[in-house]
Order: sequence, then C-alpha cells, then structure tokens
Amino acid sequence: MSSITRRTPSARAALAVVTAACAVTLAGCSGGSTSSVAGGYAATSSASAGDVAQDAASAAVDPAKRGTTVAPVAVAVEDQKLARNATLSLKVRSINEAVDKVRAINATAGGYILTENVGSYRDGGAEGVTPDTYAAISISVPTDKLDATLDELQKIGQVLDRRSETENVTAEFVDTRARVESMKRSVARIQDLMDSTKDMEQLVRLERELSSRQTELEAVEARLQQLDRETSRSPVTINLTTQEELVEGLSSPKEGFLGGLAAGWTAFVGSLVGLMTVIGALLPFALFAGLVAWPLWLLIRRFLRERRTPTANPAPEPSA
Repeated sequence: MSSITRRTPSARAALAVVTAACAVTLAGCSGGSTSSVAGGYAATSSASAGDVAQDAASAAVDPAKRGTTVAPVAVAVEDQKLARNATLSLKVRSINEAVDKVRAINATAGGYILTENVGSYRDGGAEGVTPDTYAAISISVPTDKLDATLDELQKIGQVLDRRSETENVTAEFVDTRARVESMKRSVARIQDLMDSTKDMEQLVRLERELSSRQTELEAVEARLQQLDRETSRSPVTINLTTQEELVEGLSSPKEGFLGGLAAGWTAFVGSLVGLMTVIGALLPFALFAGLVAWPLWLLIRRFLRERRTPTANPAPEPSA
C-alpha cells in the first residue's frame, strides 16, 4: 500500500512533464502556422495593391481605355480657366471725346475693337439716339487686364452701370485637353497599323477608321482652341451716352410689374412691326389681284354662264 502511495507522485510528475512538452510543441507549431498565414496574407495583399496601383497608373496614362476610371485631377487656383466678360455704361459730356478715350485705353491694354455703333443701338434705332447722344463699343482685352481696364474706362464719365460675369470652365478644359491627347495616341496607333499591314482589305478599313478619328480629333481641338480664347481674352461692352435714359434697360433690366410691362410692350411692338412688314410685302400682290385678276375672273365667269344658257330654237311652221 505504501509502495503504491510512493509511486503516485512520481507518475504525476512524469505526466506533468509530458503535458508541458506537448504544450510547448503545439505552441511552436501554432506560432509557425500563424506566422505563415500572416506572411501569405501580407504577400497576397501586397501583390493585390501592386496590381491596383499598376492598373490605376495605366488608366491615368491612357484614359481612353475601356473599363477604367480616372480620378479627377486637382487643379491649382492659379491654373483655373475662367471665362470673363463685362458691361459698362457711362454718362459723358461728348460722345466723340469718349470714343477716342475708349480706343486709347483699349490700345494700351493690348485689346482690339470687336464692334462699334455710333448713333444707333445694335438691335436698331430708337427715339433720341443720334451720333451726338449715344455710342456703343465692344472691345476684347486680355483676361488678366480686365479689372484694370474697367477701372480706367470708368474714369471717362459717370458710371451708370458696371457688371462682370465669370464662368469657370476648368473642368471642361481639362477634359477636352485629355481627350485631345488620347485621340492623338489613337490616331498614331492606327497609322502604325497601316504602315505594318499588307492586307488591302484591312488597309481600307484602317483608312476609313483613321479618317473618322481625325475628323473627331479636329472637332475636339477646335473646341479646345475656343475654350483657350474664351479664357485668355475677355469682351467688354461700353455704352456711352449724354442722356441717362438712353441706356436704361440696356444694362440693368427692370424686374417685377414694370419690368414685365416693359417686356410685354416691347414684344407687342415687335409683333406689330412684323405684322405690318408682312402686310407691306403682300400689298403689291393684292393690288395686282384687284387690278388684273379680278376683271379677268369676271370675264371668265360671264363666258361660262353664256355657254351654259341653251339657245332658243325657232318654232316650226304649220303645214298647209
């Protein structure tokens, strides 16, 4: 009995040692497995990130690729493309002197004259408008000199109205420029294919596709040039008058009831003028119909009526 009691602690100690050894072994295997899985996951994630970065770079180089999305490019404030225009109405003492000053300021700013109306509105004449009372000049100046030019122009006389408008076309400009570059690369690829092919049928198809893409490229390039002109130069319309009422409504349209009444009256007068114009154009034809066509029609009616009337036959004489 005593021997069994002495053996029990030894057996328990041996069992404890074996258990500890197994635990250490399992821990090592688990750590190695975890490390391997983590390492594999990290490698896979790194490879995926590399593929995504490569795809993004490829898409940025060639936005025309199908199925790719290019992130919008941030544009610095100084690189913004702004299309600006302005209108200035001035009351002056002398129309001729004011026109000469406008021309001088325009030349100093490096601009050029677009239109010049002295003594008449652009849309037609009006009561009281003469070469001594009204003139309108439209100029084009560099956009970066627009504000300075307006400051110089308003010194010519009393400012009745000054307005400027700005449209940000940066997004359209950047997009159009990217399209131009992409289409140029596409045209170059087709030209390379044409140089390397010897199949006449394929060559004809390539020439047809090249012509189509070149036409599209020219249209996009024209739009890009137009945007560049709109953002590099700004038009300015200067209304000069010796009578303030002659420029009312040209620069500051009235709103509300009076504005609606004025707009309605203008539309009514315009419609009446159009109607009288049509009547004046038709009047010669009406006179022709009255002097020539109407008597002719009466003669034709009389002739037809006489033909339809039966001729009376004489009664036969009685036989003897």
